[in-house]
Amino acid sequence: MNYQDIEQELNHLAETPGIIACALVAIDTGMIYLTSSNKEQFDIIAEGARDYWALHQKNGNVFETLGTVSNIVVRHQHGLLSIRDCGQTMLLISMSKIKQVDWKQWSAQVNQLCHLVKKLEAEK
Repeated sequence: MNYQDIEQELNHLAETPGIIACALVAIDTGMIYLTSSNKEQFDIIAEGARDYWALHQKNGNVFETLGTVSNIVVRHQHGLLSIRDCGQTMLLISMSKIKQVDWKQWSAQVNQLCHLVKKLEAEK
C-alpha cells in the first residue's frame, strides 16, 4: 500500500460532479494529511470541520439511541460540508455544491478510499 494510491483516490473523489474539494484530516488534531485543493481557505474550513466531529464525540451519549455516527452533513448558505470517518485515525472532509452530488454514488467511491486508508493504518 502506498501513500500515492490514497492521494490519487482522494483526487479522483474531488472530480465527482458537485464536489468542490476534499481532505483527509486527523481525527485527533485536525491536521490535514492530504487535500485536493490548493486554496488556503479550504484548508482552514477542513480543519474547522473536524470540530463538528469532535463535538459529536464529546456529546455522543446524547445520541446513543441512534447508534454510532457514520456521517455528518452540515448545510451552509453557500455549500455543504460532509464529514465522515475514514479509518481509525482520519476523517474525510468534503465541500460540495448544494443539491449537486449523487450521494449514493459518492458513498461507494468513498468506501474505496477508506479501504485504502484502513490498509495503510494496518501496515503501521
